[in-house]
Amino acid sequence: MSQNQKPRTKIEARPRSAIVIRQPMVRNFSTGGGHLPGDTLVEGDEKIVTKKWQGYPPENLNVLGKPMPPMPEVAIPRFTGKAQYATRVWFPNMLYAKVLTSPHPRARIKDIDTSRAETMPGVAYILTCKNAPVTASLPREINFQGEVVGIVAAETEDLAEDAIDAIAVDYEVLRYASTLKDVMSPGAPDLRMGKGNLIVQTPSSPGYAPDASSVARHGDLDRGFAEADVIKEFTYYFAGAVSVPIQPCGGVAKWDGDKLTFWGMGQAIYPSRNSLAKELGIDPEKIRFINKWNGCTLGSAQGTRFNAFIAHIAKMTGRPTKLMLPKDQELAYLTVKPENVTKFKVGARNDGRIVALLNEVYLNAGDSEAGGMAGSTGNALMLYAAGVPHWKSIGFNYRTNAIRKGASRSNEQQEIKWAWEIMIDEMAEAVGLDPIEFRMLHISKPGTKLSPARDFNPGELADNKIELENGTLTYDSFASVEVLEEGAKTIGWNKRNPTPGGSAGRFKRGIGVAMSQHHAGNMGYHEAEAGFEKVTSGIGRGGNASGVYSADLEVGADGYVTMKNALPESGTNHDSAIAALASEILGFTTRNHIRVVWGDSDLAPPSQNWFGGVTTMVQGGAICIAADKLRKDLLRRAADTLKVDVAKLRTKDGIISSIEDPRKRASFAELARANGTVIRQSGRCVPLKGRALNKGIGACFVEAEVDTWTGDWKFLRTAYCHDSGLVINPLLAESDMEGSLVQSTQIATDPIPWDREFPGTRHYSVGYLSYRLPTIMDVPEQTQVFIDSLEPRWFYGTKSFAETAIGAVPAEISNAIYNACGVRIREHPITREKIMAGLKAKGDKS
Repeated sequence: MSQNQKPRTKIEARPRSAIVIRQPMVRNFSTGGGHLPGDTLVEGDEKIVTKKWQGYPPENLNVLGKPMPPMPEVAIPRFTGKAQYATRVWFPNMLYAKVLTSPHPRARIKDIDTSRAETMPGVAYILTCKNAPVTASLPREINFQGEVVGIVAAETEDLAEDAIDAIAVDYEVLRYASTLKDVMSPGAPDLRMGKGNLIVQTPSSPGYAPDASSVARHGDLDRGFAEADVIKEFTYYFAGAVSVPIQPCGGVAKWDGDKLTFWGMGQAIYPSRNSLAKELGIDPEKIRFINKWNGCTLGSAQGTRFNAFIAHIAKMTGRPTKLMLPKDQELAYLTVKPENVTKFKVGARNDGRIVALLNEVYLNAGDSEAGGMAGSTGNALMLYAAGVPHWKSIGFNYRTNAIRKGASRSNEQQEIKWAWEIMIDEMAEAVGLDPIEFRMLHISKPGTKLSPARDFNPGELADNKIELENGTLTYDSFASVEVLEEGAKTIGWNKRNPTPGGSAGRFKRGIGVAMSQHHAGNMGYHEAEAGFEKVTSGIGRGGNASGVYSADLEVGADGYVTMKNALPESGTNHDSAIAALASEILGFTTRNHIRVVWGDSDLAPPSQNWFGGVTTMVQGGAICIAADKLRKDLLRRAADTLKVDVAKLRTKDGIISSIEDPRKRASFAELARANGTVIRQSGRCVPLKGRALNKGIGACFVEAEVDTWTGDWKFLRTAYCHDSGLVINPLLAESDMEGSLVQSTQIATDPIPWDREFPGTRHYSVGYLSYRLPTIMDVPEQTQVFIDSLEPRWFYGTKSFAETAIGAVPAEISNAIYNACGVRIREHPITREKIMAGLKAKGDKS
């Protein structure tokens, strides 16, 4: 090195700003029993025995808990632009498809004339409701603006667009109702053929009510309000929101004889393949479905609504066909966080305890017949109302001419927690308690029991019936107290304004908090557990997202371990986490000897969708049990080869050696070569909602600054707190949660981007021009707080925390703004105009 050269600095993989709060494996606090001494857990009336940590305790770890970059075969193609997204698939003879969509929110197609378009240069095929296959039909009844009317496949995208413009459609335009205000107004148009616009379930459905979409209740509400000293009523509005994937929606189809290869996007391989096969009327084995990389799906792009059309056109033309939606059409085919109105009537005693709670949710279901509870109200009730003696929750889902509701970076979280978390703050103020103190008084904690008598989410406890003990389920590994306590320390809660808006000056700062409980704690049973057969006996092999997850592990002659699973990579880095689990079980001290094959139905075994944190827990469970079987298989082979008892062998970095005589050793590679082929083991796992009420819990603390002259506000810093279990990889955990926070911030400030001139008629008509996306200037100083609570029922104490605190962000921003300037934002989204109106109404003279 010359004198002028600077020494090279090694780049280390380490978190930027994360705090890990480690908790002991055995403890007498914050536990429902699972963390007490002993090697086994006995669960439910059936006395199902589970070996604690599945036999792999969270101690003496070499790989887990260490910060590491993503798997190179997953990450490097992304960084270098070589990842094969469906958008990048190309063939020399490929056709390009473009979509004709309806400009009307509701209409009936009287006729379509494609004669002029058919004669235009380069046009190869035109698909309409007149010639679409019966199994994948196109509608004549249009229920939302943007509904597909026709598809043109041509030699180039420009030629296809020209032909689209030449198609003449004769519409009978019908009265529409796109918003809750419209659909709930007297004289609203009939959208459900005489059944009423309110979606009512069948009498046999859990939570059935003749005049509502769903009802859950406990106790005597009238009695509860009679016992209350303080009664308050609140109404909150959420305007809707959406998370838009970076990658355009679409796919590519190519036929070779009667075998179809389809490159798609979404959150699954086999369920998408099965759906496509059903729509095409062919055997799923005739389809190879490839979906390795996505430019994120965010839940909203799970659908496969165009796949069959693309494949059908490719079949009819005998040419590969590609369709990618432009942004002004894409929103109509994403699922969105729905518009809703939430009402509360809450009664509390003078000591602050809630004794009566009435919750009503009015929800815009869009182009959907989804009934059930309007939103994840059940999760909020389970968090706050387990000790409330009298409550009732009613959901009203309305069919409208809006976009279909569904998952959109957490399913029904921010849109429901918006109301709940602001209400909790308002009730704390009403009874004179600090917001954290009030939450501590009501939240579920380890040891809290729920039963069908308190059926907060009709039907959910039925999924856990094999775990029920005396008709109840018990919260166990659930750090609800810790996420509040540690977050408060990190943000400096003691410096919060004692009086909202009480500080002097133009710029006012405030601190807020909100909590979120979600299904992200989903665990499952793997095939070595007694519960596996009990659960899988009722599961089919179709596209059911609650079905079986499979995985293969193979040791080759080079000693490397190949990990095969079908789930696509959407930026979640789940393969990196699962590979770390496999490495730890197999005795590696790094992750370097693991290779991964994924995202291709011809190369990986069947699995279901990834969603809501299921991936590392349930797909990971399949990998873990496969690794456990493989480890035992290799030890058995080594014992035979070395003539050493299995109990006297140890495994480290692909070498199995005798504890007593280290010279007696055999490598994974040698054992594979002796076998004459790869040594393979498979694993299977199935999810069970909330096993022992393992739920995702988190809290978000925010400091915000408000300019009282302009209404502008800044998101200054946050403590984002998660009940994480053992953190598999702190580096990737931090980056995942930072993205979660930024995206949730956008959801707080922007609704669904309806056309600004004609509300309720056109969606996304101006693309991103009127839709504010967060930039690096909007990203606050972040501290991720991981409560390493350790799940005693799972390998190494891991659990899922992908969506623990994600639902809390919009409401806690509103709560922070209130603490800063005294203006309560109850109507989403948060805007400077609403802040200024509130300041003016209260006569702020800063």
